[in-house]
Amino acid sequence: MYFLLVSKYFIVIGMNIFLTGATGFIGSVIAEKLQAAGHQVIGLARSEASAQLLQERGISSVRGGLEDISVLKDAVRSADGVIHTAFNAQDFVGSVETDKQAVRAMLAEMAGSEKPFILTSGTALLGDTGITVFDEQTPIPPFPPTADPGLKALSERLQIEQEVLDAKGVRGIVLRPPNVYGRSNGQSIVNVLKMAGQRLGAVPYATGSADHKWSFVHVDDLADLFVLAAEHAQGGELFHAAGEYGIRAKAIAEAVSRSLGQDSQTTELDIPDLGAALGMPSMAFYWASNSQSSAEKARQVLGWQPKHTRMLEEIAQNSISLSEH
Repeated sequence: MYFLLVSKYFIVIGMNIFLTGATGFIGSVIAEKLQAAGHQVIGLARSEASAQLLQERGISSVRGGLEDISVLKDAVRSADGVIHTAFNAQDFVGSVETDKQAVRAMLAEMAGSEKPFILTSGTALLGDTGITVFDEQTPIPPFPPTADPGLKALSERLQIEQEVLDAKGVRGIVLRPPNVYGRSNGQSIVNVLKMAGQRLGAVPYATGSADHKWSFVHVDDLADLFVLAAEHAQGGELFHAAGEYGIRAKAIAEAVSRSLGQDSQTTELDIPDLGAALGMPSMAFYWASNSQSSAEKARQVLGWQPKHTRMLEEIAQNSISLSEH
């Protein structure tokens, strides 16, 4: 149920927001920002420990996971809006299928309500952007016909994005974060690079990729954008969420090295050796690419103003983390 919140300067309408991934790296900060903006949060809690953590943060919870369709339907039915951030990146292919069923069930339950549903996607769907800085209108090259389950899963993620944007009677909104950094020491590119740097005595990057370019967003800035989208975005809108772009791969490696006290020591490795150094071959191909996106639309349409725009300095000085959503 909507409710009025009166501040010194204005009246805003508070919402009860159902938030999946409420204890996660991104979701936990979104919950904090929603509460600060005067909204109430209901978090999806897979375990008793997660439910307890949410309770300690003043957040009510419903027990279940994305595979619990009846739980999801009940939760969205009683909420004023949904922000969906939960996703198990460790099992990307399996998670895409689970996520697809969960999203479709929630959208079906919300049909005709005109309530906001925000899907957390990611710029990994853009592939290697090369020298182009992708905005929301830049055509994404079609994925080639393939039996590779990873590429097929990426194609399905794009399909789910479109289903959210086309949802009837729902304010379907999609946010595409790039690499997300800040606060957490969870699973992240920078932590993978740190571990490799500790083993090698230098932080690795792919041969020929020194000048490849990347986009980033601080998790606090990203959470602010989620709140703005829930409050103001129109249905059918897609927003990129980059706080900055044009960050060179070698500069990232050097910043990680400085955070380890290695005085910017880096090493250039070919793909097989890089995969071995990182402990995951697929990450080597990703780290060898370009991934640039612009969030000018979010700035212009929603008035988003990222405050953290010196990612390299923060990594080097504060040893913060970086993760690709």
